[in-house]
Amino acid sequence: TGEEGGLLLRASLLQVRGGAKLGGPQLADGLGNVLCFNGEIYSGLSELGQGVNDGAALLSELGASPEGGAAGVFSRLRGPWAAIFWEEGTQTLWYGRDVIGRRSLLRFKGDDRLVLSSVSLSPFDAPEEVRSAWEEVPPGIYSVSLASAVGSNAVPEPLHHEWVDPIPAALAQRGKEEPSSGPGPTEGGLDVMASAEHLLRLLRNSVKLRCSLVDHRYDHSQGVGDLPQAKVAVLYSGGLDSAILAALAGEAVEGPIDLINVCFVGGKSPDRLAALEGLRDLSESGREYRLVEVDSTLQEVDAMRSRLLQLLQPTETIMDLNIGASLSIAARCKGRLKRFQDGGIVTVSEDYTSAARVILCGQGADEQCGGKRTGVFEPLRSRPVSTDTKTLLGYGRHKTKFQNGGWPALSKEIEHDVNRLWRRNLGRDDRVISDQGREARFPFLDEDVALSLHKMAVEVKCDPLKPLGEGDKQVLRVMAKNFLPGLARASQRPKRAIQFGTRIAKLANARDFGSNRAANMASAGSVVLPEFDAVGR
Repeated sequence: TGEEGGLLLRASLLQVRGGAKLGGPQLADGLGNVLCFNGEIYSGLSELGQGVNDGAALLSELGASPEGGAAGVFSRLRGPWAAIFWEEGTQTLWYGRDVIGRRSLLRFKGDDRLVLSSVSLSPFDAPEEVRSAWEEVPPGIYSVSLASAVGSNAVPEPLHHEWVDPIPAALAQRGKEEPSSGPGPTEGGLDVMASAEHLLRLLRNSVKLRCSLVDHRYDHSQGVGDLPQAKVAVLYSGGLDSAILAALAGEAVEGPIDLINVCFVGGKSPDRLAALEGLRDLSESGREYRLVEVDSTLQEVDAMRSRLLQLLQPTETIMDLNIGASLSIAARCKGRLKRFQDGGIVTVSEDYTSAARVILCGQGADEQCGGKRTGVFEPLRSRPVSTDTKTLLGYGRHKTKFQNGGWPALSKEIEHDVNRLWRRNLGRDDRVISDQGREARFPFLDEDVALSLHKMAVEVKCDPLKPLGEGDKQVLRVMAKNFLPGLARASQRPKRAIQFGTRIAKLANARDFGSNRAANMASAGSVVLPEFDAVGR
């Protein structure tokens, strides 16, 4: 724009698919079109399959579409993606994210330029007005006509395009309908078992798809010896969500599955103990599971703090740092390797690095199935409790919403959690995991799975009248217990967020606030990190 105007496209490449390695991360065709792409396309293009690079297939289809037809191409895509596409014929810049927002894309709104990036380009210690100008791009398809900006000193406002395909269009409407009051969980003949079986079919297909489309492994694996290399890993806490993914991955993959478990207290965290139990349970199926014990410390987190702060932006709380550090260290997939053998768990290697480039993660299960437990809540003894809510236990946020407003309030809260996943979780998680050279794939956020859960009665998804470990994420617990062998114990384990299950939050709270209790009193998780707070002042 203006006399000094121009367009700069730059990218780096983490290639997982395609029989041949691509020559560069920016894909260009003979028409002058250029594509910068981050994601995985599972369907929606005419030329997809084993050995085909989806980014190259996308550019081919975009180039063959009529002028201005890019919105229709992007709308048909299934899978996580963020993209920037220069359409030479119309001098139009297209960009966007999938309807769920599973890949990071940020926009800088600090001046007249249009700057788009997977990560913030401003140092974390930049002035607050510069740092805060970075924001997550909302899921959607956008275009900017640069032809109309010739001679101007400002980039035109982007045009937002509606999803033309019915599935993303339906997902984009989540939370905009009025929640129904619904029957109670035992009224109206609600069949939780049938719903769980239907959801399992969709989830099984989702995991199979994400395990099959992998053509490249990590280049720096070690400690393998004569062991077969893993194609896929699972971020594994031993809890319900990761146990379901591990069981389904075992069905989908020939060969070993690496289960990645991170711990900050010398192997004694709740997640580590659950993971060892889970390794034994899963291995009884006869499939080959291996546990990678990734041990870390607060000192290691401190050493990588500057890098983490850069990746976390625009998120900036202590909770974001704890979660981001846990995910980043886990994504190294480097630690002690164990497996179940001759009736016991044995150590195979003390210094192992997984060859898996793809990590299956359970993001979205809690938000969609009523499993959120935020903060520490004491029973509200001073408040009269009705007969219908006397069995409420734990006082997690979803249970509290139900107590105060019944099924409609609970349904609305679940949709609220789902609709902010892209802003609060998914961009951050994509940035810290991909920074380690691995790719996160989220089976619970598959379009078909997400749409099915959206349409499912809230009373089926969760039942806050039942105890913790039974009513929260009810449909997933019923699925694990009745349809997936070896998951009986996992189906009853209570939810622990990664920052608590790994014990990083407890250690950080004791150091930074004096104790867990003091941290809870200060709502430590939502406190802005001191580096960002100091810059803001």
